[in-house]
Amino acid sequence: MKRLFVIPLLIVISCDETTNDEVSLLGTWNITSLKYYSNPDCSGEYEELSGTITFNESSVYQELVNEYSFQEYCQEVGGSYDGSNCIVGDGSLFFNGDDYVEVPHDQTLNISDNNGNQGTLMAYIKIADASAVTYNRIISKKSIWNAPTGYELEVNPSQNIITFLAGGDNFARGELIPSDEWIHVAVVFQDSVATIYVNGTDVTFDNNINPVTSDEVPLWIGNLTGSADDPEGGAFNGHIDEVGILDIALTGDEVRNIITNGFVINSNVAGYWDFGSGSGVVLVDQTTNTNNGAITGASWAIDSPIESPMDVDSFSQLCNATGGEYSGNSCIISNANYSNYRLNLNEYCEMDSTGAYSYCGTLELSPTDATITISNDDGCMIVSCNR
Repeated sequence: MKRLFVIPLLIVISCDETTNDEVSLLGTWNITSLKYYSNPDCSGEYEELSGTITFNESSVYQELVNEYSFQEYCQEVGGSYDGSNCIVGDGSLFFNGDDYVEVPHDQTLNISDNNGNQGTLMAYIKIADASAVTYNRIISKKSIWNAPTGYELEVNPSQNIITFLAGGDNFARGELIPSDEWIHVAVVFQDSVATIYVNGTDVTFDNNINPVTSDEVPLWIGNLTGSADDPEGGAFNGHIDEVGILDIALTGDEVRNIITNGFVINSNVAGYWDFGSGSGVVLVDQTTNTNNGAITGASWAIDSPIESPMDVDSFSQLCNATGGEYSGNSCIISNANYSNYRLNLNEYCEMDSTGAYSYCGTLELSPTDATITISNDDGCMIVSCNR
């Protein structure tokens, strides 16, 4: 969201001041209309906000409110409006490199105990930094990377590898071509052989592993179990969605079928987190095993490889899921920020990021009105306010 006076624009602020005989810009004004235009003559389409603006001796504090209709908000969050529905992602979690989801230990998560030494792990990931030199854990049930028990799935974008860690320090690896788009990753293991898939393609170049054996540590999503401060860079940086853990080894065709047609829960699924049903600090397991996770740090996002249509009756859900406040058939988003200014008679200037007063214009001030105009070829902004 844009903020007041942050970029060079033609800015017109019109304020009605009725409570003070002294002609002064200082104080708090209620913004009844703030319009951003891309055209320098303040014509054509515009974005409109409301809120308050406070002028102190040298600083400006803005609390801006943007109010969206269903169609406007669909486009604002990256959805596609088809005339009646908003086609939008059904949700994911964003991990910033320190976050994690902790799923308490349950015997169902010791997948190699259920049907012999076999199993499948899978997830959708969206890497925030494809050049990062870190081991980004996607799924971890190991107390340390070379623990004799448990399992782990991780990627290292800078090394172009995806790794499945089984017993001890023997791991399987596949080739990963880093991308800032959504990627489906999966590993299938049976006894001492693992196969790694990226978007349904077998990318394995080292398939030998030690057996996966059970443990009692929690399962973490987005970090190395029990260690948010792993010196090797254990935490994931980016989005994670659609995590599934099964106690059977799927075939390549079965992995590709899930990518095409979606995840189906059956008796072999130990845990499935669709990231579209949780809220607050809980990630909900869709299976009857109720392996729900506690979220630490990670934030909900609407970005997802799984898209679904939402009609206007679901507008409140869409608004609230993305940090907005739903009221009166509108989604309201608030944003607060500061800027600095200098006032010299009828000259008004804003301080830029280097500390220089470079965005200058004129001020017209009376006991009841104030108008600030800052000109630039990039566009204009008009603010109307009263108090």
